[in-house]
Amino acid sequence: MNETPELPERRQMPEALRDRLWSEQIEPQLATRSRSLRAPFAVAASVVVLAAAVAVAFTQLRGHDAEVASGQSPLVRECVRSGKNMPDPTAWRAGARFDLSPQLGFLVIRTNRTAAACTIENGHGTGLIGGAPEDTDLYSQLTPDRPFDYLTSMNYAKEHIHFGIATHDVATIDLLGPDNSVSPGVVGDGTFIVRDNIAEDSSQPSTNYVRATLNNGRTIQAPLRN
Repeated sequence: MNETPELPERRQMPEALRDRLWSEQIEPQLATRSRSLRAPFAVAASVVVLAAAVAVAFTQLRGHDAEVASGQSPLVRECVRSGKNMPDPTAWRAGARFDLSPQLGFLVIRTNRTAAACTIENGHGTGLIGGAPEDTDLYSQLTPDRPFDYLTSMNYAKEHIHFGIATHDVATIDLLGPDNSVSPGVVGDGTFIVRDNIAEDSSQPSTNYVRATLNNGRTIQAPLRN
């Protein structure tokens, strides 16, 4: 039983790792015990350092588990806490995720009504792109002819990350650029993330089109922004 709800269940150290730590780190230190009165202290120090290293490794494992866990994981809670006046803060869950690099990624979080895009820095949710959403029922506005909608974008100098929502029967999302480029998106739990080299600007007409493929094979194409 997990005594700390914030953390996943404890895991047993793999046997191969345990045997390697014993043979390479602990046993050699024990062998020198008879050579010096200071050996026990050296062994103790080695065990402490070794324990610290193992603790760091398990912390990294727990962090990874939290990021991919379904429901309101610690990462989702960090994203929710980074926004102000978030509607129904306990109802948020993880959607699509895209990692731009080991240090920087993005996660769409959602409720049954709305969604928001969160920045992930070094494994932690650090802020909502565009601020906290209003409690508008965006999902009820999706239609069979337009089963997706635009949320926001993160525009960089040479590449751009676009976020949106979709109905649950949308299997894949492709972004079609005005240069005839096709950029496949990541779809997860009624949300999507797409990276391409075409920016979106709310002050200009939409420059990207979405091609959504439904579970039944039907494809629907429409502007990214309505």
